[in-house]
Amino acid sequence: MFKKYILLCFIGINIISCENPLRKKELALKEKELSLEENSSTQFLATKDAIKLAEKQFENYLPKILESHEAILDVQESFTGDFTGDGVEDIAIYFCLAPNNGGNAIIGQGLSLYQKVGNEVKVIAGYEPKYLFSFNKISNGKIYVEKLEYAEGDGRCCPSIKTNLKLKVIGNKVYEETS
Repeated sequence: MFKKYILLCFIGINIISCENPLRKKELALKEKELSLEENSSTQFLATKDAIKLAEKQFENYLPKILESHEAILDVQESFTGDFTGDGVEDIAIYFCLAPNNGGNAIIGQGLSLYQKVGNEVKVIAGYEPKYLFSFNKISNGKIYVEKLEYAEGDGRCCPSIKTNLKLKVIGNKVYEETS
């Protein structure tokens, strides 16, 4: 009986000592996993911070746009959505230009497109078509806009021909598709 008790104790000690390194490895892996989760959450910008960075970059680029069009900035709006297909929200800054000598004509429009990568925002493309357009949304990896054209007899204020377009960003190029 005593021999059986000693044998059981010996087996129990071996099990505990074998289990201990496994338990240590398990705890170390869990600790590493938690550390990675903490690091991954700090590696990516919050969307509001990414918008601020994109707007700051746009602000630095704006004087070139204004000078080339002899214009003033009339409208600037930021939109977010994944148009690069990487699962991370990107930023599109829509802008509209008016003549710098007054008036309410639209003399230029465009989108400045930014991709959020880790803790940074980088400009990847621009879109300044030779026609009027309105921004609709970013969805399913595409940017949706409406091309506006004048029919004969349309007033300057009111183009009546509207064509839905999808913009696909591939690399640093923007491609148009009709809907």
